[in-house]
Amino acid sequence: MIFNKLKTLLFFILITSFAAPAQVELTLEKCREMALDYSKQIKISENRNQQAVISKKIARAQYLPNLNASGIFFYKPDALEYSLEGGYLPTYSPDDQGQMQPNVKINPNTGQPVTGTDGNPVFQMYAMMPDMDISIGLEGVTFGGLQIEQPVYMGGKIRAANRMAKTGIEMAEEQLQLKTSEVLVETDAAWYQYLAVEAKLKAAEDYQTLLDSLVSSVSDSKAEGMATRNDLLKVQVKRNEAILMRQKASSGLKLAGMNLCRMIGLPLETEISIAEKQGDKLPDLSDEKSNDITNRPEYQLLDKSIALKQQEEEIARAGMLPQVGLSAGYNYLGGVELNGQSTNEMAFSAMASVKIPIFKWFEEKNKVSRARLQTEMARTELEETQILLQMDIARARLNLEDAYTRLALTQTALDQANENLETSQTLYDEGMEPLVDLLEAQAQWQKTKSEYIDAQTSVKLMHTKYLKATGKLSANKH
Repeated sequence: MIFNKLKTLLFFILITSFAAPAQVELTLEKCREMALDYSKQIKISENRNQQAVISKKIARAQYLPNLNASGIFFYKPDALEYSLEGGYLPTYSPDDQGQMQPNVKINPNTGQPVTGTDGNPVFQMYAMMPDMDISIGLEGVTFGGLQIEQPVYMGGKIRAANRMAKTGIEMAEEQLQLKTSEVLVETDAAWYQYLAVEAKLKAAEDYQTLLDSLVSSVSDSKAEGMATRNDLLKVQVKRNEAILMRQKASSGLKLAGMNLCRMIGLPLETEISIAEKQGDKLPDLSDEKSNDITNRPEYQLLDKSIALKQQEEEIARAGMLPQVGLSAGYNYLGGVELNGQSTNEMAFSAMASVKIPIFKWFEEKNKVSRARLQTEMARTELEETQILLQMDIARARLNLEDAYTRLALTQTALDQANENLETSQTLYDEGMEPLVDLLEAQAQWQKTKSEYIDAQTSVKLMHTKYLKATGKLSANKH
C-alpha cells in the first residue's frame, strides 16, 4: 500500500516537472537577436535582398552570348505537285572578250537587232525546254540546329540595366536596415516596459510591506488604547489599496512578458527571467551630437531612387539609338524529297544585324521625357525628406534631453521622498506626528518611486529612438 502511494507520488512529481514550462533567461542583446530572427518583416526584406542579387546576375548575363538549339519535325502525307510549262528559250554566244551576248539577228542595213511583231528581239537560234513536273515530298521533314547570338551594342541598355540591378541590391540592403532599426526600437520598447513594470511591482511590494507593518503596529496600539479604531481603518484602507496596486502591477508584468515573448517569437505563456537589471547605467548625452541625415536608411533609399530613375532614363534613351548584334548557326535539314530524291544537308550560316529606329510617332522621345520628369520628382522628394529627417533628429534629441531633465527631477524627488518617509516614520514612532502624515509620506514615496522608474525607462527608450533617428541604431548597440 505504501509502495503504491510512493509510485503515485513519484509519477505526479515527474508529470509536474515535465508539464511546467521552462524558464528562459533573457538579456537585451539576446532579445534583439531573437526578434530579428523571428520578425516576418525582416524575412521579407531578406527575401527582397536575395531577389535583387539574382536580378543582378540576370542583368550581367545579358553581356554574354546566347546559345540556342531548335528543332522542327514536319509531316505532310501528300506531296506538293507542280507543273512547269516548257517552251523556247533564247540563246547566247560569246563575243571577242569572252562575254556572253544575246544571239539575236542583226539587220545588215541598220546594224540593229531584228524585232518581231511583239517588239522583242528575234534570236538566230532558240533552245527547246520541255514541260516539267515537280513533286516535293514532305513526309517527315526534320530541321535542327544550334544558333549563337551576341549583342554588340544595344544603345547602352544593357549597361544601364546592370547599374539598375546594382542599385537595386543597395536599396534592398537599405530597406533591410530600415526594417531592422524598426524591429530594434519595438524590441527595446517591450524590453524596457517589462523592466519598468517589474520594478514597479517590487515598489508595490515594498509599499505593501510598509503598510502591513503599520497595520500590525496600529493594531497593537489600539489594543493598548493608544490608537482609535478609525486610525486602524485608515491604515487598512491604504493597505487594501496597496494590495490592489500590487495585483495590477503583477497582471501588468504578465502582459508585458507576453508582449516581449511576442516580439522575440516565444510562446506567450513562457516564463522569462531577466539576466540583467535596468540599473543606473545611462547613455552619455554628450557623445550624441550628430545631425547627419545621410546615415538614415530613408535618405539612402531616396538618394538611390534618384540613381535608379536616371538609369531608367538611359534605358528609355537607348530606344532611340541603333542596335547591333551578331549571330551564327549550324543547321541540319533532312527528309525533303524532290522528284523522289531526298535531301540531307548540314550548313553553317552567320549574320550581322543593325536596327536603326527612325520614326515611332515620338514614342521613344516621350518615354525619355517621362523618365526625366520622374527623376526630377525623385530629387524633389529627397529635398523634402531632408527637411523632415532633420526635424526628426531635432525632435529625437529634444525628447532625449527632456527625458534626462525628468530623470534628474524625479531622482531629486525620490531622494526627498525617502528622507521624508524616514523622518515621518521616526516622528510617528516617537508620537510626534499624526498617522495621516505618515500615510501621506508613504503614498508620496510610492508615487515618486513609480515616476522615477518611468523616467529612467524613458531615457533609455528615447536614446534608442535617437540612435534610430541618426541612423546609428544597430543590433549590438544600446
